[in-house]
Amino acid sequence: MKKKLSFFIVIFCYAIATAQSTNMDRKYFGVSHIKLPSSPILDDSKRTFSTNSKFISLYGFSKVNSGATLDIILDYQGIVVDDYDIVQHKVEDRDSDGKLIRTRYEYQVVVNYNSRAAIQISNSLTGESNQEHYLENNIFKSGMYRSYENAKKYYVGNGNSIKKRYRSEQWVRLIRRIKSDLNEIYGYVPFEVNNETLLILSSKKHPEYTTHQKLYTEAKTIFERMKYNEPIEGLALRLKPIIGSFEEITTKYTGTKRKERKIRHASYFNIAKMHYYMDNAEETRKYGQKIIDNDFNVSEGRRLIGLADRLKERLAVNQLSSRHFDIITEDLTDIDYSNVPEEQEGNFNKQEQDEDPSENIIAYLITSTNDTITAQISSTNINKIGYTAELYVKDSNGGIQLNTFKAEETKTLALANGEIYTTLIFDEISTDKKVSGPKFVKTLHQSDQITLHLFNGKELVLKAPDTDKGVSTLTPDFVFGIHKKLALYAEDCPKLQNRANNNEFKNNQESLLEFCRALSNCE
Repeated sequence: MKKKLSFFIVIFCYAIATAQSTNMDRKYFGVSHIKLPSSPILDDSKRTFSTNSKFISLYGFSKVNSGATLDIILDYQGIVVDDYDIVQHKVEDRDSDGKLIRTRYEYQVVVNYNSRAAIQISNSLTGESNQEHYLENNIFKSGMYRSYENAKKYYVGNGNSIKKRYRSEQWVRLIRRIKSDLNEIYGYVPFEVNNETLLILSSKKHPEYTTHQKLYTEAKTIFERMKYNEPIEGLALRLKPIIGSFEEITTKYTGTKRKERKIRHASYFNIAKMHYYMDNAEETRKYGQKIIDNDFNVSEGRRLIGLADRLKERLAVNQLSSRHFDIITEDLTDIDYSNVPEEQEGNFNKQEQDEDPSENIIAYLITSTNDTITAQISSTNINKIGYTAELYVKDSNGGIQLNTFKAEETKTLALANGEIYTTLIFDEISTDKKVSGPKFVKTLHQSDQITLHLFNGKELVLKAPDTDKGVSTLTPDFVFGIHKKLALYAEDCPKLQNRANNNEFKNNQESLLEFCRALSNCE
């Protein structure tokens, strides 16, 4: 009888334990390591480069006057300003009953600005020479004016200052892209962030809550000691019992119910993350597969396997077993660039301005797990929002770090200037990257009938409410048959459908905005 009673007590306690809430928080910790290059120069004594530009730099390399392994020539080709266009907009003023009072026209200046640059890279070790081309584009749109002449007068009076502003902004963006690409290929870049996450129980009544909180605190403290230029074997030894504790938790919850799978998922995720930052690619992959097999959040397992495979590949290419080692970055030249003519180098005398976070605007980022992160963003980084968003975030010590947030891990990015960016899946046309996953898009219009977004500053994307995927208006179907495509969207609004079939709407932002507003009101 006592044995039966004990058995039922055990079963009862287990049932209570598994019935507890399993809410999880993403708790932050910091990491530090070297970002390894895709085409490394393995002999560190040969990591030298020469260049004609004071703005070119390579982490882990010595900059020399001559005899370098890499010779990097920057050719800045300046800014090109297209002829300005004054666009006429039809405006209909209506009374409170919707009756047309009058029709009038407003005028807006539209100008295209393009800056181009190229770099030539010669590698004395391989004998190869490659050239890469870069383009930065902005479309300037003025405010609305009541007359054509007033719009023209505004641009004639302000054209030079507008050109100067875009020239400066585009120069900074070009240089940053070039340096980023060079360091991705050749550089050994120190990488430090404080926004990596572990999945930790937030449900205080759950029997594993105290253990989870303790393990997180211990892991966070260990990772705080991580330095990109110091060995991590000691840290790995300290993490071993923490990994063992998370592994032990998985043996307690072996059922198929969602809450039990969620507990196992958190343990596998945390173990995979710790192995990844201990440079254990195989173990990371192993636990990524466990996440997939556990069938709670399969995409997270696939993402971790992708990270593991890329880490394994980079370690192999660089003939290393760790991303933690010392590097030397130095300038051994004595070149004075101050007297070099601008047309020879492409603006040596321009000063690249590093953004001061205190001058940025406030941003709120909502992650895919519904966490809200308060941050700041620079005007330059607003223009770069696409596959990622670069935000300044305060760390635990009150310092400000520039962090990169992927679109696939985000729901919404709201800026204090009123701009809203959401994440959307669509097939982009305006770039060569063809990323299949979500991308940040700026919301121009949103209603229950249709939404209009802007990607990459120039690609308009429409999304109907009955689909999760957007459609670019740069596809051939839209370019050659905009009236047919819009008529399909307006099939429940006959009046608007007739307007679309009569080619009243064009494939540009202003006209598509007009169409979306009309569809939302069925006008």
